[in-house]
Amino acid sequence: MSFNTALSGIRAANTDLQVTGNNIANASTVGFKSSRAEFGDVYTSTLLGGGSNTAGSGVTIQNIRQQFTQGNLKFTQNELDLSVNGEGFFVVEKNGERLYTRAGTFGLDKDGYIVNGTGSLLQGFAADADGNVSGVLGDLRVDVSSQAPRQTTGVNASFNLDANETVLETTGQRFATNGTGVNEAQTGAKTATTTVLNLGAIATPITFSGTNTTAFTISRTDPITLATDDVDLVLNSGSASSPAALANLINSANFDSANPVNVEAFADPVTGQIGFRDLATGVASTVAVTIDAANSDANALTTAINGVSTAAGTPHPTAHTAGIPEVTNNYGSHTLVIRGPNGTDVTYISEYGASADETASELNSLAGVSATASTEATLLASTFSNNGSFRINGVNLTSTGLPDMTALRDEINALSSSTLFGISASIDDAGNLLVESATGRDLEFTFDTAGGNAEIQGSQGIPQVVNDAVNGVKIGGEVTITLQEGYSIVSSEPTVPVFGGSLFGSTNVPNFFTDIPINAFNPIDQKTFNHATNTVVYDSLGNSHVMRQYFVKEPYDPADPTTSPNHWTMYVQIDGQNVGDPDPTLPSPQNTQPTMASFNIHFTPDGNIDPFRTDAMLISNWTPIGEDGQPLGGLGPLNVLQGGTIPVAEPPASSNFQIDLSGSTQFGSVFAVEELDQNGYATGRLAGLDISNTGIVFARFTNGEAQVLGQVALANFSSVEGLKPVGDTMWAQTFETGEAIIGAPGSAQLGNITAGAVEESNVDLSEQLVNLIIAQRNYQANAKTIETANATTQTIINLR
Repeated sequence: MSFNTALSGIRAANTDLQVTGNNIANASTVGFKSSRAEFGDVYTSTLLGGGSNTAGSGVTIQNIRQQFTQGNLKFTQNELDLSVNGEGFFVVEKNGERLYTRAGTFGLDKDGYIVNGTGSLLQGFAADADGNVSGVLGDLRVDVSSQAPRQTTGVNASFNLDANETVLETTGQRFATNGTGVNEAQTGAKTATTTVLNLGAIATPITFSGTNTTAFTISRTDPITLATDDVDLVLNSGSASSPAALANLINSANFDSANPVNVEAFADPVTGQIGFRDLATGVASTVAVTIDAANSDANALTTAINGVSTAAGTPHPTAHTAGIPEVTNNYGSHTLVIRGPNGTDVTYISEYGASADETASELNSLAGVSATASTEATLLASTFSNNGSFRINGVNLTSTGLPDMTALRDEINALSSSTLFGISASIDDAGNLLVESATGRDLEFTFDTAGGNAEIQGSQGIPQVVNDAVNGVKIGGEVTITLQEGYSIVSSEPTVPVFGGSLFGSTNVPNFFTDIPINAFNPIDQKTFNHATNTVVYDSLGNSHVMRQYFVKEPYDPADPTTSPNHWTMYVQIDGQNVGDPDPTLPSPQNTQPTMASFNIHFTPDGNIDPFRTDAMLISNWTPIGEDGQPLGGLGPLNVLQGGTIPVAEPPASSNFQIDLSGSTQFGSVFAVEELDQNGYATGRLAGLDISNTGIVFARFTNGEAQVLGQVALANFSSVEGLKPVGDTMWAQTFETGEAIIGAPGSAQLGNITAGAVEESNVDLSEQLVNLIIAQRNYQANAKTIETANATTQTIINLR
């Protein structure tokens, strides 16, 4: 009997050694839970029971108990190394069997599933495309392929608009030159000539003295004012050895006098003839030379002057040639008196024949005034014939105009940035050539030689024809004048006397002045908007685009019920293009083109946005384009007339998106972007993973997005000691454990997840080494029992 008792002790000690050795062997195994051997004594008994002094029969193994105490955390650099801080087990699936483990050494397999070292799949709750975690347990997977792009369907932003900003836009008045001479074709000489009076050949030398005196009068009559200027001259000294010297003596006497006449004497170097000419070229003045017979002696000069004079002193009809002016636009001089906001008047007088661009330039130099000019002329195709010498503003054009005006149009447009700067051409519906000067220069049409023909029509008057080398046709342009707010015209009248066509008609006619916004919003002019900001949005192909929002403070007039305080307008462009719905009231093709998208923003007196008066903001006419200005092929717009509405459908069927400015304010501080978010993104590649302490798995992508992929699940049991170890630091559920309670980390009695760390073995190596010594001692002691029992038995056997 003692042999059996000792054998049971040896077996128990051996089991204790096995358990202790296993603990020691797994001291570095991640997630390992140590065990201990539990023993019970054995007593024999009969049917009638045993006595109170029954000897024991040895020892038996009652249980090998798992110790599920928390192990220390060891931090790693791997985000998929997980540990449970508290109660619970990771749930894994291997070959269809659900197992449980505390070893969180996970990674990704080739398909993106999260697995441990044995290939077991980590279980969790998957998330949908919007990041909503379901309650359905399944394999956790990280999609390692590129993340598909998402189109922007909503932009949430809040701004502070500075309440101290001023209203930039004002209202001015605009009017244009509307007189009878504006844009009327004029014909005349292409080169100006001079008024000349010829005395004929005069024999020289001539010596003037007190006994050889010539007294005469030179007079000039202006063709516009009809006023006559004259000067009385006396030559009684000096000598003229040639006709040129004689002309010099006459000019010296004229220009040295107190009141000289604007006429000079000249000598023809070939014929030797002496004449008088007006110093003003192109003026059809009257020049006369009259002899003072009573105070003159007989000489060659006296005789010549007598030849062109009569006793009455009027010019001889055949001896005088009036000057011919160069063809002009025939614009008469005009006076404008402009009154400023402080009541000061400024007078502007245009010159006779000044071109529209010259007049506009002079007006632009005045305070409160801006002006532009343009000139248009129509070259009639039916009568045009080019002999190769046709010119516009002195530039030779060789196109014939046959079979149509296309070649001439292209020739002009090719020179519009060089010799014909600012001048362009187009063909109207009748096939005529429309020539336009964007700067307002006069347009002049001439030929170098006879044989060509050009008929030019202005917006007023009758067509004029040029078909020789002498004459030309000229058309002047229109000047459009804008007066800033507070400026007005108090007087508009031609300069007296009237000469040439008038620039302005009456300023009292209806609609002569038009109210015009000054400093109106212009996205390329920073002086026309108070604030601006950029936001990146995405099309359906994942291409990024820049949406720019402009904020303009609107005026408020308490006397005008159409205005309101705290009112702003937000304008929107994407990639510099308009994205507002077309205006069907405009003529074709403008009625199909995008307009500037604009939205009204209203604030309450306390500075918060007024949601009831602020417009709903839907961008419904955006066609995504590339850097070359061509459509990229993504989803196009669905404007309001076609059914575009808020909210934008998901998944989107158009490029439409909504802007929400909830939370925006108008306080007395600088403009600030308080919040900005939009729900689109470009294509992205997986950049990393983050796992929260509640087990939420975030995937980070190169496009800056973070997407919820799912949530790690944990399981717990009513009796964890009933778990069956199946190797590889995993356990299986048994009847004794009860049903697994599976949930999210941090819920109920489940612990939290620590990412980037693993739970070390909970084996206390020092304790196990002590246990090893104790088990060895027990083993040796039981062996001694057998040895003693054997000696006793030998004693009995040896009895004789």
